[in-house]
Amino acid sequence: MILLSFRRTTFSLTELPESYHSLKSISIYRRKIISAFIRQNPSIPYCFRVSTVYFDLLTCHAIMKSISFPVDLPEVNRMLQLLIVEDEPTTREALASRIDWESIGIRVCGQAKNGLDALEKLETAPADLVLTDIRMPRMDGLQLVEEIRRREYDAACVLLSGHNDFPTAQQALRLGVSDFLLKPCSPKEIRSAFEKVASRVLAEKRQAESAQGLQRQLLKNLPLVKSQLLRQWLHAPALATENRLETIDKLRIALSPRDVVVIALQMDNRALERLNYNRTDTELLHLAAANVALESLEQALAVPVESVTEPGMVLAILNGSTAELPDSKLAAAIKTVRINMDHYLRVSVTAGVSNRASDINRLNEACLEALNALELRFRQGAGGIYFYRDTASKKEVSALESELWQREEAASEHMKSRLFAEAMNDAEQWLISLRGQEGLTRSQVRLRATAFLGRLLQLARERGSVGYAIPLDWISLDDQIARTDTMEELSGFIGRVIRQLTEALLPHKKPKRKVQQALKLIAEQYASPSLSLAGVAKSLFVSGSSLSTLFKQELGINFLDYVHQYRIERAKALLQSGDRKIQTVAKEVGYFDEAHFTKTFKKWTGQLPSQYRKQVQGP
Repeated sequence: MILLSFRRTTFSLTELPESYHSLKSISIYRRKIISAFIRQNPSIPYCFRVSTVYFDLLTCHAIMKSISFPVDLPEVNRMLQLLIVEDEPTTREALASRIDWESIGIRVCGQAKNGLDALEKLETAPADLVLTDIRMPRMDGLQLVEEIRRREYDAACVLLSGHNDFPTAQQALRLGVSDFLLKPCSPKEIRSAFEKVASRVLAEKRQAESAQGLQRQLLKNLPLVKSQLLRQWLHAPALATENRLETIDKLRIALSPRDVVVIALQMDNRALERLNYNRTDTELLHLAAANVALESLEQALAVPVESVTEPGMVLAILNGSTAELPDSKLAAAIKTVRINMDHYLRVSVTAGVSNRASDINRLNEACLEALNALELRFRQGAGGIYFYRDTASKKEVSALESELWQREEAASEHMKSRLFAEAMNDAEQWLISLRGQEGLTRSQVRLRATAFLGRLLQLARERGSVGYAIPLDWISLDDQIARTDTMEELSGFIGRVIRQLTEALLPHKKPKRKVQQALKLIAEQYASPSLSLAGVAKSLFVSGSSLSTLFKQELGINFLDYVHQYRIERAKALLQSGDRKIQTVAKEVGYFDEAHFTKTFKKWTGQLPSQYRKQVQGP
């Protein structure tokens, strides 16, 4: 069981019982837990602030390897303590000394002269067994047994009586005495009776301690049990025979049965890839992420929260009516989660929030709504907070089908005619139309993109230059499209593919002399915002229209687009090699306006300059 907290300041690792040392995994898991978090933030424990890592090896083994494990129960091997209660001093002393109590696992812990004296001794030194006479002054034996039962002392009582009368025996049975001995009785008879009583008491104590051991083990594994149960509730409807309200109480689940909200927190796949963790470290990262989400939400919303880990995701469950938890308050709390995830774990997350389910039996419906809300991430970008209600309004898919088809046809025709700038523009308009089709799911969008690019890929294979290898095939195309997490990433990928296919369709020959001279001037003057078609044409003593026509014929792209591409390539090199500000980079490659530079950079790369820098330089 791993309990992590980023709010406190201590970091420690509890030692394991000696009986666990035979398991070889202790040092491995210890290193895994610590190294995972040190890699995420080198300033541990001061910055990350892990409170205490309670490292129970058996439980951790069960979580990591899904194996069963034995319950280690304590042995009951101590001597039973006996209190002798008798008003006659001679008899009391004989009972204590003439029987070899220790040979049957019993030690005399005290002697009392009557019931009241016995109760005083039991208050300070509890006994397992009580041997008492019945007839005594102030408080007799029956009254003593009755008071022992009332005070709930855990002591087995044996009565000594000189009178064989039925009412006394009946009352003794009613009080639950373990045995009833008639005087006079020999030490052998007393010993024999106590051997049976001691055996029964030891058996009961072992059974009770076994039950306590099982209870302790259950409490240790309660987080794992709760997590598995909540995961089942999140993905399956309630059975007619199950009582979830009763289960919530028994397993101490911090939820009430009404007004249930599910928040799905999806981790950014690119961030996980950069961390490059192995399977075990990734599992530990998920546990830490769940704890960060739980503590952040509890602190921000002041409501109990339960969390469950899924591959690449944390599902948080909480309660609250619209009045108690308005959407604005939920959004602010989720923003805190995002900040803490990024700060402590170097992971960015996107949130999908369900509507409020009326009761806990509809938890799976709320979970499905939260996951559906996350679909907006693909269209609107990672790092957002999306509510299920925002997915309710859908446009008819068929209304824009013809427009998509027209764009695809136009792009194909322009590629055939080697009008590559026009083909790029067609692709951009196609993406705009695709974004407008809100009725399409993410898988449908990806399928449509695969079909469109596949069509262009086939065209490039049929018409490409001899000896030029097409950098893509159907399998890698489908795989790379499937890996795009957002519409923004898909847009960038489509742009890159079209540019690659453009190279395949270009006649690979040396450009004409005037075009070579123009390219040289662009390489020399790209940093100047005044670089223009007219200026370059004047330097080469040709008209602007002639130079523009030559560019399209020789390079398949117009002059301005080539300049933008060249500047963006130079900007990418600057972003890779240093820590210049975006504004500085923009000016160094010929853009006076940072906003214009950012827009152009995104058009040709599919990413913002800051996103590109983060991708190539790492967190």
